[in-house]
Amino acid sequence: MVLQVECTYFFEENPFALETGESLAMRLGRSVDDLIPVLERLVELSVLSRIGSGAQSVYRYNRPVTVYRNLRA
Repeated sequence: MVLQVECTYFFEENPFALETGESLAMRLGRSVDDLIPVLERLVELSVLSRIGSGAQSVYRYNRPVTVYRNLRA
């Protein structure tokens, strides 16, 4: 769970980042083997998108859609 929060935080702070599992593991100082299942879970939750497959997969952040309502009195 901690790694999932750490990954989410990384992408929230770097919303235009495009990272492979290996490049993100190096940035976070984590094992690729520990990181890949977390990244895949974040894809399932629609927090991240995956481009490609296998070791060449690239992950990017799906910025949440914010809806503003016009609150006129």
